Amino acid sequence: MEITQFQLDALREIGNIGSGHAATALSTLLQRRIEMSVPRVWAVPFEQVSVIVGQLDTPQATIYVKVEGEAPGKAVFFFPIESAEIVVQALFGMDEPLDLYTNEMAQSALKEVGNILVSSFLISLSQFSGIPLQPSVPALAVDMIGASLDAIFLEEGLLDDTVLFIDTQLSGIPKIKGQFIFLPDDGSLKKLLGAIGV
Repeated sequence: MEITQFQLDALREIGNIGSGHAATALSTLLQRRIEMSVPRVWAVPFEQVSVIVGQLDTPQATIYVKVEGEAPGKAVFFFPIESAEIVVQALFGMDEPLDLYTNEMAQSALKEVGNILVSSFLISLSQFSGIPLQPSVPALAVDMIGASLDAIFLEEGLLDDTVLFIDTQLSGIPKIKGQFIFLPDDGSLKKLLGAIGV
């Protein structure tokens, strides 16, 4: 489906509010002031997801949440490995990074951070649209992006032909960036935009 600039502006505003919720929760979790901005929200055809995500053989920490409710879909947060390591270090107050591939404590912490980021956006989307959305328990993969995406795409359910990308930047910790994508099930995006009134 085609998304207008007006609709993208509305989604960006929802993203900004979600970022505010996420920043508050992360500030409490990390015990330092965290601010988040949403510099960009854009919609792309499903077949272009791999191109925009970038080098598919680049390892990243991928947090995946299944979105349930009246407008279901899949929510995915990508952390570059360096950013993920810095977040975990800040969380535990350590000088040296933990091994994200093997350390269960680090993986659990990343899931929690990813859960906060994804849930904050979904709560904002629910509040604006009036459509209840519930996130599942988050799953984490530290792997090449291509492999992580393949596993998510192969899950059951017919996806919409449009995907929402939201770039996020965190300040308060150096060098933290991430990318959030919402893969709506077929028909979910139209329902959400209709309910938002755009």
